[in-house]
Order: sequence, then C-alpha cells, then structure tokens
Amino acid sequence: MKTFKQARDVLEDAKKFHQDMADYYTDLQDTTEDARTRLLLDHMIEFETRLANNLKNYGSVAPEKFMNTWLQYTQEENAIDFLRKQELGEKPGIKDINRLSREVDNYFSELYKEVYALIESQEAKEVFDNLKQIQDKERITLSMATNSLWDM
Repeated sequence: MKTFKQARDVLEDAKKFHQDMADYYTDLQDTTEDARTRLLLDHMIEFETRLANNLKNYGSVAPEKFMNTWLQYTQEENAIDFLRKQELGEKPGIKDINRLSREVDNYFSELYKEVYALIESQEAKEVFDNLKQIQDKERITLSMATNSLWDM
C-alpha cells in the first residue's frame, strides 16, 4: 500500500529504524559468548548509531522546503516488523548477524531508490541521493571492519 508522508517523517522513520537496530544488536550481546560475534555486534551498534545520528543531524540542517515535501512510497516497515521476518535463531552467530546487516542495508537501498524514483523535485532527489551515498560510504567502512573479523 502506498503512503504519503512528508520527507521529515520518512527521515524520522529511518532514524528510528537505525536506533532500534542498534538496540537489538545491544540486546544480542547479552546472548552471545563468542568473541568474534561480540566484536561484530560492537561494529553493528556503532554503525547503526552513526546512521541514526547522520539522519538526525541531516534533519536539523535540511532546508525546510525539503522537509515539508510530500512523498509517496510503500516502505512501511519498522525494525520490529523487519526482524520478525528474519530467520534468526535464539543465539545468532557471526554469519547470521552479517546476513542481517546485509538485509538491513538492502532495505534502505531499496527505500532510497524507491523514494528517489518517485520524487519530482530536483532538490529532494539530491537529498535522497546524498543519503544513499552516506549509507554506501558507511557500508564500505563496516565491510572493512567485518572482513577483518573473518581473518581472526
């Protein structure tokens, strides 16, 4: 179902999603004893917190005209609904966490692509393109950290 929301609401939803994922990874730390999994969870918590902060900071400096732009999009999932669809065991390991992080990344890539395709305003397109570029840059940083865990 397509929904209409203002850009500020889409950014706030994305920020909350990242915050909720950071909280989820924090909760997972209590269930694992594996050192590599704990290190990956540390990276994931930092990653999701950084993305949430990026969105918060962006929302505070974005032009009001952009923030009031109405957008039509279909992504209506919150982190809890998203996690319910994932097949994670009681004690997810490093492979499960890595797969989950890729699923979250795919979710946001699709969200930003979908919103970008539906926007008519060039200014708004640039904002969502910038958000996707920030996400891509963060993903590269996370990927390098994750790859170092496989070498341990």
